[in-house]
Amino acid sequence: MSVAKTIAATPCPQLERGMTLIELMLAMLIGLFLMLGTLTVFQQSRTNFRVSDSMARLQENTRFMLDVIEPDLRLAKFWGRSAEPGLIDSIIPAAVVVTCDTVDTSAAMVPPTTYTAWALNLNREIWAVDESSGYGHATLGIPCAPQGAAQPQSDALVVRHASAQTTPATPGTIQVHTDLMRGEIFNDGVVPVGYAAAAQTHDVVTNVYYVSQSSDMDPAMPSLRMKTLVPGGRHQDQEIMSGVENLQIQLGVDTDDDGEVERYVDADHDIINPTTGGTIPDAQIIAARLWVLVRTDAIEVGFIDNAQYPTPDPDVVVVPCAPGGGCAYPNNFRRLGVSTTVALRNNR
Repeated sequence: MSVAKTIAATPCPQLERGMTLIELMLAMLIGLFLMLGTLTVFQQSRTNFRVSDSMARLQENTRFMLDVIEPDLRLAKFWGRSAEPGLIDSIIPAAVVVTCDTVDTSAAMVPPTTYTAWALNLNREIWAVDESSGYGHATLGIPCAPQGAAQPQSDALVVRHASAQTTPATPGTIQVHTDLMRGEIFNDGVVPVGYAAAAQTHDVVTNVYYVSQSSDMDPAMPSLRMKTLVPGGRHQDQEIMSGVENLQIQLGVDTDDDGEVERYVDADHDIINPTTGGTIPDAQIIAARLWVLVRTDAIEVGFIDNAQYPTPDPDVVVVPCAPGGGCAYPNNFRRLGVSTTVALRNNR
């Protein structure tokens, strides 16, 4: 009797069921969707980071380039104690010679000249070569060939002035010595005599900015380059920054001597072009407007640049094209176009 009661009191075990195949497949499908969502967010975040990093680098490069050119422009027509190049002796000593480091075409200019006379033309403190004329134009061009080939549709800029800081007289370096009444150029390291006690000596600066189709790092990469005077009188070609595709310059002109810009014009415009009949003799260049187009150093896989880039010059619109076949603006790079206006304080 007691045995039977014991058996009856023992609880019956519960039936435990596992996941069915359908439930397992649903769980795997949900997990797969979650993983795909996570991967998509990760991929988009990485893409956004790359784009943001590329644009940040473009902005940084553009700021650097403008930081190089802008101070140079602001010094245009600065000649130490004098801001009037007409007070500086126009007779350049025979020992002062400026040489071109590539091909000197000055003898073929119209009218013919020497490269020394062109480089030390103190009366033209700022000048630009418009793309419609071309870097090698016989009258409006630059008589020192570019390194490689100049970028089509791009302008060039010429700036002349004295160095911002006074310098000791140094043999072999082209310098200018000025007081308030006169000045002269020398390179023998001997300061000219007969000047006021407050006279100053500065290095002569002649810089030519242009865009080349090649870079020192990559022959297929365009770059901003500069020809600058170095000791020995050589106009040395130096690379400033790779990835610069276009430089446009317009000059702000004061035509009525009121200290205000009446209009911005290309460098070969009639009112400032000495070879045309429409030149205004008293017109003063008192500002310069720069526009630059910069691209990334490397292509971006899957990216196609379909934008058009209008420039301050209505004759030039940069249209990216399919790489190959002489395309100057390949469409598989990101780009940034930036403009700035610089007042020429010594020309007012």
